[in-house]
Amino acid sequence: MLTDIAICQAVLDALPEATVLKDDERKLVFLNQKASEFYGRTREELIGQDVSFFTDPEQAARQRERDIEVLVTGEKTVNEETLVDPSGKRRSVLVRKSRVTLETRHFILTSIMDISLLRSSEAQIRYLARHDVLTGLPNRTALSEELSQIAAQRMYRPEPCALFLLNLNDFNYINDTYGYQAGDAILCEFGQRLRNEVGNNGTVSRIGGDEFSIILRNSPTSEMANNLALEILVMMRQPFTLTRANPMITISFGIVMFGAENITAGEIMRRGNTALLEAKQRGKNMFSFYSELLDASSVSKRIMVKALAESLAKDGDLSCVYQPILRSRDEKVVCVEALARWNHGVLGQVSPVQFIALAEETGLVIQLGEIVLRQACRDIKNFEQLNLAINVSAVQLGEPDFGPRFLAVLEEEDFPPSRLELELTETSVMNANANSLSQLAKLRKLGVKISLDDFGTGYSSLSLLKDISVDSVKIDRSFVQYVTEVNDTAAIVTAVSQLGNKMHLNVIAEGVENQLQKSFLVSAGCSHLQGYLFSRPVTVEVLNSLLSNEMDMLAGT
Repeated sequence: MLTDIAICQAVLDALPEATVLKDDERKLVFLNQKASEFYGRTREELIGQDVSFFTDPEQAARQRERDIEVLVTGEKTVNEETLVDPSGKRRSVLVRKSRVTLETRHFILTSIMDISLLRSSEAQIRYLARHDVLTGLPNRTALSEELSQIAAQRMYRPEPCALFLLNLNDFNYINDTYGYQAGDAILCEFGQRLRNEVGNNGTVSRIGGDEFSIILRNSPTSEMANNLALEILVMMRQPFTLTRANPMITISFGIVMFGAENITAGEIMRRGNTALLEAKQRGKNMFSFYSELLDASSVSKRIMVKALAESLAKDGDLSCVYQPILRSRDEKVVCVEALARWNHGVLGQVSPVQFIALAEETGLVIQLGEIVLRQACRDIKNFEQLNLAINVSAVQLGEPDFGPRFLAVLEEEDFPPSRLELELTETSVMNANANSLSQLAKLRKLGVKISLDDFGTGYSSLSLLKDISVDSVKIDRSFVQYVTEVNDTAAIVTAVSQLGNKMHLNVIAEGVENQLQKSFLVSAGCSHLQGYLFSRPVTVEVLNSLLSNEMDMLAGT
């Protein structure tokens, strides 16, 4: 039969944790195989020993106090320690102690659970929660925590700092052109470049897809922040390394100086975004410092966005005017271009330059474009001799259901697709994705005409005419304005007109303001004319009068 000692030993060896039994003098009397492996010694070597040898003096003293506490009170204790095992590996362990009484004598039962893997996993989770997986940089959460920490310390230790919010421009183009793997490589390289620029003076974070931040510490001045900004711009001139390509990438960023004033982390970020938006509006490879003047402009913009959204949701504030497009050979009005107008009850008559740009920036142009199309279809439908030209923004063209939305309005308003002409800038067509170009092709098959607006102002106009099917090109007013004064401009207009004629396209000159311009454009081969010489944009009622007068004149000839 098994002895009691053998039974106890078998039970102890079956336990998954290192387990030892110490007497009231803290000497080992029992231990299991796990404990022997944990201590790196045989059972025979350990029995009767004090295991303080396994810990540093501070830990040994702490464990001695807990042993005595358990022996005296009988209360269980649990604590976590970090130990170095015989192989030199650091381990996190959970030590549980309880008192066992055998034949009136007290013993200490200690179990040691290795929780190194658990603590390692927790540390990894904490790391991932505060770091970007791709670049290894701190993420938005870490940035927010650091800003909050700086804001909380300002009362007793104000530290001047600077926040940079940086945005890589048009980064989707890199992913679409070179692939996401290449895009990821560029993001990593960009993050490393920023770290090299900042060094030990601050923290670089990746806070979004193509968004990064820098917190500059060590009490930077505005001049120091400005110098770093200039260094970053110089760094951006160096091409990013890609297999078979060295793409040039531009950047925009806003800078906020803060530290001494009473300001929250959220307000710091808001100011940074305000400065970033200002930098983007100024162009590419630009930066802007936050100032209260930017806030005033931002408040004004927010008021206007709110007002525009309200006007889009009701009738009366938004309307359409129409500028005639004439056929050159007989100066007959054959088409009108619909133009949006906004008359707000408080803001008054708002310039189209302002509110259309704002609508494109905020996405409200989708709703605005549909309202203009619907109203124009209703106004022009009964002028059966007229086609209707509608401007389409790049934002509208990028909508996944751009084509079906337009066709739905035409069907609801009973307006023939063959009378509709969509005016798109060559830049918007150049940057359009495959889906958008496919939808344009489908619309054209249904009779909708396509016109390239501002033709000649981009750098790939000729290739566009070769790659997509269009019905008309519009020579930009910037060429028409100087066509009788600058030889180079005259040559460009003539060349475009001849090219359009050979390709059987309508060539429309916009911005015609005097007879000299008109005469030259007609002789150069422009098939259609538009401008103040013939008519300003007018309401549908005035348009009706103009067309009636035109019919009367034709009847009298």
